[in-house]
Amino acid sequence: MKNTQKKLKAKHFRYLSQDYIDNPMQYLDDFFVQETYIHYLLMDINLLINAASSVKMNYPYSNSGYNTKKLITLVEIAYVIFKKCELKKLKKPLSLIQCDSDYWNYVSGERLTVNDIESPTDGISRFFSHQSLRQWYETLDAIWINISDRNGEFLGNEGEEILSARELLQRLALSLHKIHESKMLPHNVVQNQENIENGLRQPQQSLEERKDKIFHPKERIILPSWLASQPYSISALKDFFDKEDLNGWRENIRYWYHTVIDEKEFWSADNESRQHSGANLLFNYACIYSLLEMLSNKPEESPSLPISMENSFSILPECQSILIRHAQEQMILYYVSNEELDNPFAALLATVGTYNQQEWNEILYEWINYGLAKNRYTGTYSVYSTRIYQIMIKIIELAYLTAFSEEIEFPNQKQTALLEAAI
Repeated sequence: MKNTQKKLKAKHFRYLSQDYIDNPMQYLDDFFVQETYIHYLLMDINLLINAASSVKMNYPYSNSGYNTKKLITLVEIAYVIFKKCELKKLKKPLSLIQCDSDYWNYVSGERLTVNDIESPTDGISRFFSHQSLRQWYETLDAIWINISDRNGEFLGNEGEEILSARELLQRLALSLHKIHESKMLPHNVVQNQENIENGLRQPQQSLEERKDKIFHPKERIILPSWLASQPYSISALKDFFDKEDLNGWRENIRYWYHTVIDEKEFWSADNESRQHSGANLLFNYACIYSLLEMLSNKPEESPSLPISMENSFSILPECQSILIRHAQEQMILYYVSNEELDNPFAALLATVGTYNQQEWNEILYEWINYGLAKNRYTGTYSVYSTRIYQIMIKIIELAYLTAFSEEIEFPNQKQTALLEAAI
């Protein structure tokens, strides 16, 4: 069959060169490797929309003009991919959330889906289904003009249009980043888009039917009792420390923290220490997830801690180290205060309560992603990374005190050593 698609030329665009039109993957590689990271790009889009919408939200010395030009070029390369991959237009491009899974995938930052189907090009398809390239030029020009000239009205000051533009621009950026990560333009895109459209027309299953399909497959893996969801008990805490002792857990969490904040460190089978293989990180993640789930679901209300635990990015107050003896070994507690020794269980529940269960789930998910990757964590909780590390160590220390309270001795309790642990 003769290909009737018109060849895209540089004259059809404002900024794209013919080299990038012929090889859009080269542009994405140059952009996401040399120009910016996806996190900064999403923030730039948000700031541009804010600045265009309200003069009070425009930083007076910002490089908004440059960022707008960069965004226009990104839209142009997206249009090249839209044409080259023959993406289909969607009838309802603003219909973003179709089921519970779509919502949780979105808020957790895990992925963007439609009926739990992920497509790296979905954001591009939606983008040009909502407006043509010419109309997007007009929208982006309006951003540029309104940042410098406040006499006009950005998109008529219509909230729905402004929010739609921001959401679609951010989804477009995420789709392009997904393609960059895959290192190739998608295959069978037309068929995939048809599946998504067909999914939109299918009768929606009830929530209970979806839960039964997702959580109750015909063949299930039965988790061991110490890892599966369970009510709180002292024996469950002791089981947790059967896998690693206090010092072992602190060492693992310390290394995990470093792999999250340092792009050169990551858990791998090639690590000199077999203890720090990727498989061990998955095991540690499962254990800590179960521990936090059990403590978060403890029915009793958590008493307030005697120290401030407000949700900020500051590090925990330094405590004098406490020496303990257990099982013929001496250990030091670095983040437990003398006041908390009287009721370590209450302090444990209050410390776990620094974040709710959903927030802990998101934190652990992000940490395992970046613990296994050669990237530095820049996500939602990145500014709290040091504090989260300290809270996790404190939880482990308090859990150890609670589990073995009748066996632990406090030699020379009045003599305390200065804090020696370096983060």
